[in-house]
Amino acid sequence: MSAGALCLLAVLGAVASPAAAAPAGGALTLDDALALAGRQNKDLRLSRSRREAAGVDVTASWAGVLPRLDLSASGGRDFVGARQSVQVVPTGVGPDGLPTFQQQAINIPATDFADWSLGLKLSQPIFDGLRSWNAIRRAESMERASAGQLDEAALTTAFDVTRKFYEVVKAERSLAVLEETVARSEELVRRADALFAEGRGLKGDAYAARVNLANDRINVESQRARVAQARSDLAVALGGEGVDVPAVVAPAAVDAPGLGGAAEPPPAEALLARARAARPLLRSQRELVAASGLDVAIARADWWPALSLQAAYNREGPSLTGSEGVLGDPTRQYTAVAQVALTWNLFAGRQTQAQVAKAGIAEAQARIGAEQADQQVASEIARARSALVALSRSALLAAESLGSAEENVKLARARLDAGAASQLEVRDALLKLTQAKLTLLQARVDEAVARADLNRAVGGVL
Repeated sequence: MSAGALCLLAVLGAVASPAAAAPAGGALTLDDALALAGRQNKDLRLSRSRREAAGVDVTASWAGVLPRLDLSASGGRDFVGARQSVQVVPTGVGPDGLPTFQQQAINIPATDFADWSLGLKLSQPIFDGLRSWNAIRRAESMERASAGQLDEAALTTAFDVTRKFYEVVKAERSLAVLEETVARSEELVRRADALFAEGRGLKGDAYAARVNLANDRINVESQRARVAQARSDLAVALGGEGVDVPAVVAPAAVDAPGLGGAAEPPPAEALLARARAARPLLRSQRELVAASGLDVAIARADWWPALSLQAAYNREGPSLTGSEGVLGDPTRQYTAVAQVALTWNLFAGRQTQAQVAKAGIAEAQARIGAEQADQQVASEIARARSALVALSRSALLAAESLGSAEENVKLARARLDAGAASQLEVRDALLKLTQAKLTLLQARVDEAVARADLNRAVGGVL
C-alpha cells in the first residue's frame, strides 16, 4: 500500500476516534481495526496490486527510447541430399569464332557440413513522432492515477470499517441498555411480589411485571443476535479470514456531546474547494484525463516517419573454433552493417485517422468522467455536511431528553413509594428511559459516522 493510503487510514482513525481508550482485555479499538484493515482488506490488496502493475508499466514504457541489443547464435549441421543439376558448359568455338555451349546433366552426391553463426545487433530509436516519450508520460500519469485509486480505496475502506465498527459499538451498548432494563424489571417483579405478600398489591400486578420481564429478556436475546451479526460484518470488512472481533472499545465520540463540543463544519463551498485539492478520486480523474490526451498524441505519431540507427555484426562458418572459426579471430570471417533506417507509413487504409479519432473520443469521455466525479464529490459533501449538522443537534436534543427521562423515573418511583402511583406508571417511565438511552446512543453513533463520512468526502481531516 502507498504511504498516502496508510496515512489516510491513520487519519480517518484519528478523526473518528479522538482520544480513543487503550485496548482493555484484548478488545479491539477503532485504530486497531483500521490498521488491521490496512493489512488484510482484500479491496486494498487488489488496489495495491494494480498500483504495482502500473509501476511496472512505467519501467516497460522506456523501451521505446532506450537502445536494444540482441545476441543471436546457432550451431548444427546442414544436410544436402544427392541431386542432379543441369549446367551449361562450353564445348568449343564455332565457325563464326564464337564459343559454343551445351547443357550437361551433372550428378551431385549427398553432402553434409557443420554450420555455425554468431550475431550481435544494436538498434537505437532516434525519432518516432514523439510516440515513445508520450508513452512514458502516459505510463507515469496512469501510475499516479493508480496511486490515487489506491488512496481512494483506502478512504472507502476506512469509512466502511469505521461505520461497521460503530455498528458493533451501538449493538453492544444497546445490549447493555437492555440488560439494565431487565435488571429494573426484575426489581419490579420482586417489588410486586412483596406488595402482594403484604396485601398491599394485586396479583395481576405481579403477573404483569413477570410478562414485562419476559419481554425484556426476549429483547436482550434478540439484541445478542444483532451484536453477533455486527461483529461478523466488521470481520468481513477487516479482511474476513482469521479475524476475530470478540468485543470493541467504544471511541470517545460515543459519549461526546454534539455541536456543543465540536465546531460546525465549514461551508460546503469551502469543503468542495478542499476536496478538489485533496480527494484522491478527483486527483485520479485528472490523471486519467491527462493520460487520454497523451493517447491522442501517441495516435498522431503514426503520421510521422520513424528514424532509427542500426548496427549489426555477424559471423558464420563451418568451424566453431580456430582462426577461421566463429569463435576465432573477430577481424576475419564476419560481416558488419551500420545504417540509418527510415520507415514512413504513407497510407494504412485510414487506420491512423480512425485511431486518432477514437483516442479523441476517449479523451472527451475521460473529461466527462472527471466532471461527473466532481459533481459526485460535491453531492457527497453537501449530503454529509447537512447530515452531520442535523445529527449533532439531534444528539444534543437526545441528551436533554435523557435527562428528562431520568427525572421522570425518579418522580414515578417517589410517587409509587408514597402510594400515589401504580407500577404501570413506573413501568412506563422506565420504558421511556430505555428509549431515551437508545435514542441518544443512536444519535451519537450516527453523528460520529456522519463526521467520518464528511472527512471521507473531503479527503482528509477537517
